[in-house]
Amino acid sequence: MSFGVGNINIGNDLPLNIIAGPCQLESSEHSLMIAEFMADACAKVGAGYIFKGSFDKANRTSVSGKRGVGLAEGLKIMEAVKTSVSCPVLTDVHDANQCAEVATVVDIL
Repeated sequence: MSFGVGNINIGNDLPLNIIAGPCQLESSEHSLMIAEFMADACAKVGAGYIFKGSFDKANRTSVSGKRGVGLAEGLKIMEAVKTSVSCPVLTDVHDANQCAEVATVVDIL
């Protein structure tokens, strides 16, 4: 069994796919740098690439820890990566009410 996500196919009998990116989204420039590097490296070895980054790291051990760029800015960054690098994007959500809005941009929740 297999399924498609964006421009890649995922399945046990298909080539490897890598999910990678910054733990926490910081900026478009930073995310694009990582996504472009990873997409190129994956393409060189025949692997698919899915960009992953979080707009809100709610599980910090310190209440004073930086949580991220927030939903609106995070979706702008994810859209930029998806469009510029032509790869699927993945993020986590922390509230069911975020799903509909996030799903307008992100391929995998």
